Amino acid sequence: MRLEQWQEHWGHTLKEYYPEQETRSLLVMALAHRMNFSAVDLVTQKEFDISPGDLDWLDSVMKRLLNKEPIQQIIGFTWFCDQQFFVNSDVLIPRPETEELVMSLRQKLKHSQVQTALDIGTGSGCIALCLAAAIPQTQWYAWDVSPQALALAQKNQQQFISQVNWQCQDALGSWPDQHFDLIVSNPPYIPEEEQKSMDQNVINFEPHLALFVPSNDPLKFYRAISSKGFDHLNSGGQLYFECHYKYTQAVAQLMKTIGFDKVDPWKDQWGKWRFVSGVRP
Repeated sequence: MRLEQWQEHWGHTLKEYYPEQETRSLLVMALAHRMNFSAVDLVTQKEFDISPGDLDWLDSVMKRLLNKEPIQQIIGFTWFCDQQFFVNSDVLIPRPETEELVMSLRQKLKHSQVQTALDIGTGSGCIALCLAAAIPQTQWYAWDVSPQALALAQKNQQQFISQVNWQCQDALGSWPDQHFDLIVSNPPYIPEEEQKSMDQNVINFEPHLALFVPSNDPLKFYRAISSKGFDHLNSGGQLYFECHYKYTQAVAQLMKTIGFDKVDPWKDQWGKWRFVSGVRP
C-alpha cells in the first residue's frame, strides 16, 4: 500500500475518535518512530510503498489508538525539553506545563549557587534530569513513592551525564534528615471528582496515584510538602510548585501562612495560574 492510501485509511478510521489535526499528528509520530519519516514526507513521499511489516505495525498502532491508548505509550517515549524520555503506564506523560516550569527554572537558576536540590514526585525523572543537565554544579535528589517509576527514571538517566540520587520516598511520610537549597514538585493535584470530565486516554492508561487527590482535600500534597519543605530548606532555599489552575492562589496563601517569603504565583502560556514559588527566610 502506498503512503497516500494509508494516510487516507488512517484518517478515515480515526476521524470519529480524534480531531483531524490530531489524527495527522499521530500518524506523523508513528511514521517518525517506525520509518524516520517527517510531516513533509506525507506530501513528498505519497507514492512510497509501505512494506507489509510496517503496515502490520501501523495497523496495530491504529487499533491501540482506537482504544484511546496514548501514542507516547505505544511508541514508548516522548520528547521533553528537546530530550527523549521513555514513558509507560507507571508514569505520567510529561505535560507542556511541566516543560514550561523547567524552562523557567533553567533561566532563573542558571547563575545560582544551588548546591543541593530535590524533585518530589519525579515520575519519569524529566524535571530532575533536565535541571541537573542545565545546572551541573547542583547535587540532585529525586523522590517517588513508586519503585516502578524510579526504575524508569533510572533508565532515562542513561542518556544524561549528570547523576541524580533516586530515592523511594513518600512525601506525606517522615522525611530523611537532609537539607536542600531548592525543592521542586509537580505533585498529584486533580480532585477525584474531575475524573468524569477527563479524557479516557488519561483515566485508563496513566497512574491514578500520580494524578488524583481527594476532592475534599485538593491541597493535600502542597500542605505536606510546604510544611516539611520549610523545615528541610536551608535559609534562602526556594520551593517551586506546579499547581491545578483552580488552586494556585490557595497554594500561594498556604505557603505564606507557613512562613515563606517572596511567594510568587504566575501564569502558564495559556494564561492560567499554574505555578508558585517561595523562599525560606
